[in-house]
Amino acid sequence: MNANNLVLISDFCVYHQIEISFVSALEQQGLIEIVTVEQTQYIVPEQLPRLEKLTRLHQDLSIHAEDLDVVSELVERIEILQQQVAQLQNQLGFYEK
Repeated sequence: MNANNLVLISDFCVYHQIEISFVSALEQQGLIEIVTVEQTQYIVPEQLPRLEKLTRLHQDLSIHAEDLDVVSELVERIEILQQQVAQLQNQLGFYEK
């Protein structure tokens, strides 16, 4: 894999002011994927939105890394339900006209 497209974990951690151990814990729980190239750990760009969301939950709500899997699952369910509600409202609006 080409390291040019990847984000260094250390850079991500410095930017977001978190410990590398936090990112490692998320990877151990299967919440994110880490790629190792020549003994250096990177984050795949597609994983960044999820990692940033988990980081915000950890920082803003003081949720421990061990609990983020449950919270993340609940947030994803809520987002799916919100999408379904919006879709149903659009369908209802069509029939009300």
